[in-house]
Amino acid sequence: MSKTLNLYRLQKLDSQIDKIKDRLNQIDKALNSNLRVRRAKIVLIKAQKNVKTTRIKLNQIEDKVEGKRIKRKLVQTALFGGKIKNPKELQDLQMETEALKRYINQLEDEQLEAMIENEEAEKNEKQAEIALKKAVATTAEENASLLGEQGRLQDDMERLLREKEAVLGAIPYEDLTLYDRLRVEKRGIAVSEVSEGGCSTCGQALTPADQQSIRSSNQLVFCPSCGRILFEK
Repeated sequence: MSKTLNLYRLQKLDSQIDKIKDRLNQIDKALNSNLRVRRAKIVLIKAQKNVKTTRIKLNQIEDKVEGKRIKRKLVQTALFGGKIKNPKELQDLQMETEALKRYINQLEDEQLEAMIENEEAEKNEKQAEIALKKAVATTAEENASLLGEQGRLQDDMERLLREKEAVLGAIPYEDLTLYDRLRVEKRGIAVSEVSEGGCSTCGQALTPADQQSIRSSNQLVFCPSCGRILFEK
């Protein structure tokens, strides 16, 4: 019975250690991924590029409007300055100033649209900046919690490993070799507890003779279905 008891103790420790290892891996991935922050940064970068694009477009239209206004003033100065007497030239200047006025009106409409587009882009940029700050704050808060959990789990791991080392010293080499092989073959569970007359892992019902053998024998008894070592408290 003592042989099985020591293997059962080892199994319980290994199961706890496996669980802690899995959780530590999850925490490590969470601490290193920062997916929320990366996504927020991508959104902000796109918003910043859009602001730059809309600002360039607006500046270009503003420059055009200013240039056409200056040109119209020059044409009007020539038209009304009194230096030009030729009717044909005066008519051409009149037509040019009217054409410039229409073109300026068109450009001003485009300028208004560009201003609205730029304002919207700047608004989106500010929202993206706020979202990034929130993502960073949330991640920092979560990481603080995860780091605390990580520390506690590492302490538990050290304690369990010390307990495991003590149990290993009481298990014969051949039994430990068998246990390690079953752990690999049986998805980490080499020793299964008997519960309600059956194997608690696979559910196989045990005969009275099997149960008696488990209670009285100092030899290892295996589940007839899954092949795991059986232990009964």
